[in-house]
Order: sequence, then structure tokens, then C-alpha cells
Amino acid sequence: MTIGKLRSALVLGAMLAMATASAAAPDQDPVARGKTIVTRNCAACHAVETSGDSPNPTAPRFRQLQERYDVEALAEGLAEGLTVGHGPMPEWTFPPEDVTAIVAYLKSIQTRAGAVTTPPSEPRP
Repeated sequence: MTIGKLRSALVLGAMLAMATASAAAPDQDPVARGKTIVTRNCAACHAVETSGDSPNPTAPRFRQLQERYDVEALAEGLAEGLTVGHGPMPEWTFPPEDVTAIVAYLKSIQTRAGAVTTPPSEPRP
């Protein structure tokens, strides 16, 4: 194998490994898959669970998004590029299957006025 072919193989292998490591399992329950995606991509700044504060105090808690947005309507922004004005948030775009999973998770954790959110059940082994 030549050096050029070896280098190409290594780059391709690294790209495949990164894609595999970063992708949520497509056959996973949409709510669980959405939780995996937002935990990986958003939890550094946002509270993505049913309790707790956002690490970035200007970033909204995901369980309270319905107070500011129509959660279902966020799908378009997630697919086309979501930008907001609450600080140094990167622009995110997600493929349709991830958008569906993210919205399913967000809808599952929304609090209602005076109500307590029930966390989504974990998949059973």
C-alpha cells in the first residue's frame, strides 16, 4: 500500500469512527434518541433534563421551552439552522430523523403551569 493510499484509508477510517461515535442509534426510541442528541450537543449550556438549572444562565431550560416557543415549530429551525440571541450559541442543523427525535424528547419534558414533569421512561434491556 502506498503512503497516499494509507493516508486516505486512515482519514476515511477516522471520519467513519467519528460519524459512528456521534450518531444516536436510528432504531432507538425517538424520545430516548432525542435525549441522547440534546445531551451530547446542548447540555454544556442548557438544562436538558426535567430538573436543574442551565450551566449558562442565559440559556433556557429545555423543559420550559413552551413558555417562549411553539416546541413543534422548532423543527424547522433545527433542520435549517437554529440561531438565537442568548449568547455564544453555535448554529446547529440536524437531519430530519434527528429533528423528529429532538422534538419528541422536548415535548416529553415540557412543564405545564403548576405541573410537575414526569421524566421519560428509560428503555428496558
